[in-house]
Amino acid sequence: MENKFLYYLKPIFRLIIFIFFIFLWSIPFGLLTQFDVFKFSEDNLKGQLFYEFGAVIIVTGALFMVFKTFPTRNCETVFIKRDAIFPFLKGSITGLLLIGCCSFIMYLAGNVAFTETIIQPLNIAGYLCFFILAGIFEEFTFRSFPLVVFAERYTIPISILLNGLLFGLIHASNPGFNAFAMLNISLCGILFSIITLHKRNIWWAVGIHFGWNFTQGNLLGFKVSGLNQTGLINAVPKGNVLFSGGSFGIEGSIICTFILAICIIFLIFKVRIKPVLEIKDTYEFDRER
Repeated sequence: MENKFLYYLKPIFRLIIFIFFIFLWSIPFGLLTQFDVFKFSEDNLKGQLFYEFGAVIIVTGALFMVFKTFPTRNCETVFIKRDAIFPFLKGSITGLLLIGCCSFIMYLAGNVAFTETIIQPLNIAGYLCFFILAGIFEEFTFRSFPLVVFAERYTIPISILLNGLLFGLIHASNPGFNAFAMLNISLCGILFSIITLHKRNIWWAVGIHFGWNFTQGNLLGFKVSGLNQTGLINAVPKGNVLFSGGSFGIEGSIICTFILAICIIFLIFKVRIKPVLEIKDTYEFDRER
């Protein structure tokens, strides 16, 4: 009989293996940038697209290494479904509406002013691609294998909470990060986890993630997690930082906390998440033997 302590520790071991595979796939890209094989700067759009595309390749490669290590795992078992287009589009609209609600309340409360800006169509189109890639990278990283292995052995609430906290912590190095930023990004992670576990399809979360970021950054001109963006208009925070979000953008505002909390509470009472049945992992060397 398996030791109870090891039983609950196994998801952590599996997560460490996944992180290790991400690290392995990062090495070639690190070498390419270190030796200036590709001369892209992270400060311009081309560079950001290159690095985000590389990040998607890294996490996808890490997932396939997981599938090789654990042959019982595949894209379907970590919720990366073939049915992608319509869940992505519906998620994108959801993300747009969520940010739209936040920004509308902030505007009515006098905590943001919108000013004209120089519209750069190519930049907007480029960042549309960038935020799609960013959504894929971050959701594949957090809401695929890690969320599944948590949910297999821990209760659904604990799995969702752990996933959300990890998602918040990974943004700790962003400019302007503070307690409210940590809270709100963790709530975003919790929301994305609930949606993924309910729909059993990661593309809903990818869509919401994309719609959330693209709307606040490139449609409304807010900072995205503390990072500057060029929008169709420009959002200027006003008044109390607690409500305006200050230098971190919408995600640093208590208004964002309010909207996310309402959505999460609604989903808790509205949807029923089926248990994630545990898959007995077999290692590649066991299969060959």
